[in-house]
Amino acid sequence: MELAEKVINRQSALQQERQKFEVIWKETAERLDPFGSILEGKMGDMSKMYSSRPLQDLARFAAAIESLLIPRGSIWHGLMPMDDELKENDEVQAWAEARTKKLFSVRYMAQSGFVANTQRMFRSLGCYGNQVLMTEEVLSRGPGGEDLPPIRYRMIPIIECFLATTAWGQVDTFYRVYKLTLRQIIQDFGVENLPEFLRMRMDRPDQLEEKFELIHAIDPALASDTITQLPWPSVHVLKGHNHVLRQSGYYEFPIHASSFVESDGQAYGWGPGMMALPDIKQLNIMNKTTIAAAEQAVSPAFATVQKLKRRLNLSANAINPDLVTDDGRLKIQPIITGARPDIGEQLIAKKQMDISANFYGDLWQILVNKPDMTAYEAALRAQEKNELIGPPFAKQEEMLASIVMRENAILERQAADGIIDLPPRPEALQGRKLSLKFSSPMAKLRRAAEDVGIQRTLETAAQQAQFDPTIMDNFDHDKIIRARADINGMPADLMRPAEEVQASRQAKIEAEQQQALAAQQAQEIDTAGKALPIMEALGAAGIDPNQIAGGEIPEGREEQFNA
Repeated sequence: MELAEKVINRQSALQQERQKFEVIWKETAERLDPFGSILEGKMGDMSKMYSSRPLQDLARFAAAIESLLIPRGSIWHGLMPMDDELKENDEVQAWAEARTKKLFSVRYMAQSGFVANTQRMFRSLGCYGNQVLMTEEVLSRGPGGEDLPPIRYRMIPIIECFLATTAWGQVDTFYRVYKLTLRQIIQDFGVENLPEFLRMRMDRPDQLEEKFELIHAIDPALASDTITQLPWPSVHVLKGHNHVLRQSGYYEFPIHASSFVESDGQAYGWGPGMMALPDIKQLNIMNKTTIAAAEQAVSPAFATVQKLKRRLNLSANAINPDLVTDDGRLKIQPIITGARPDIGEQLIAKKQMDISANFYGDLWQILVNKPDMTAYEAALRAQEKNELIGPPFAKQEEMLASIVMRENAILERQAADGIIDLPPRPEALQGRKLSLKFSSPMAKLRRAAEDVGIQRTLETAAQQAQFDPTIMDNFDHDKIIRARADINGMPADLMRPAEEVQASRQAKIEAEQQQALAAQQAQEIDTAGKALPIMEALGAAGIDPNQIAGGEIPEGREEQFNA
């Protein structure tokens, strides 16, 4: 009872701290997320939406982040040792690539939920400025006894999350308030952990779908109150009934949270949707007004000289008798207000561009607007793009790094327990820590400045080499090509080891030397073969060939020799 009360009280205190964000979250949801859980009873109410453009901008934003940070179908990160002397070790590199491939195969398993939940996560980041993902280690089997993925992923809606941070601003406390039906509670926690009043309802099918509110707390402050010995205690409480459903724990903190723009001293932040909210409100008003003006221009009101006894028929080819005077003037005239819907449309287009800019829509086009650019121009534009969009996305990479590190720890535990198979660590890596190396499109953009610098330096050197060819001796071209391959994300297994390259070059040099020696010997043999008849003729004439080779001609033999 004391543990349940402590959890409930702690969650209530965190809720008080979060209230100032809830107001703007609800306003944002009404215009950007009408089917989100934040609206609860008003879910699906689109009465405050007069344009779908903000929804399209949000969808593009989420898709752009996914393609920049975690593009499907490509390796967007790798593992490497933290020790510099091991980074060039071929055995370590081969092991790191094998482990990375295993991580990706597990992450993208059909039932892991990684793709669907990360898409929802990025949408939450764009809409509410915050995203929360949970990585859960799976040790059980499916209902039919089938194997389940070792790791499952769950995006937690921000409205269900109550967070607290360390003095360094890192989230280390997580409380979640959510609802489950009685049937789901039985599936998740088991009948034996239910309170008595819920057990009595199990035999009544009409009450199995009744929902109850639960609190899930992951809080290191609860360590002294729980039975777990793990560093991250976890408690599930049936809210309103002070009943603990489960006590457990985690080896690593399973919650991965980040914000788009951090708020000072807060666990929550701001996002593009919240920052675009004033423009979205104005756009809705402008759309509403322009629609009304267009309607007045197309179907205006009419003024009459007297009250009509019948309804005016404005259909094509319709006849309205007694509406023309004897001198041909109409007894009814449209009321022309002078409304200009075209001006409203121009203002709406400008406002839509402002909203799109909040979602970085103008920056996504940097590499699209000029498809015929040179490689150098493309590198410069990539550098510019990184400078503009890199800072807010750097925090998302930190979050992804925490996900990968927990994934790797889970796989190593399950491999130690014989649940899954992993390539064994090399001896050089025993007891050593690993770090993460991103190779996503965002990481390539971040390193575009290096590529531009290398390319610009080589171009300058090539110009100077026209006057002094030795200038190229300043460059280690092997290191340059390997650096550029790394910058551009080329897989390491496609590059031959440096030792193998040197051995191949040495073998080529030796082969060329052998070929040159063989050619020289063949030439000497050919020369000797041509000289043999001359030598034989000299010998027959009684002339010593050695004397001729020394420049001496026997006296009286000049004429014979010349002949």
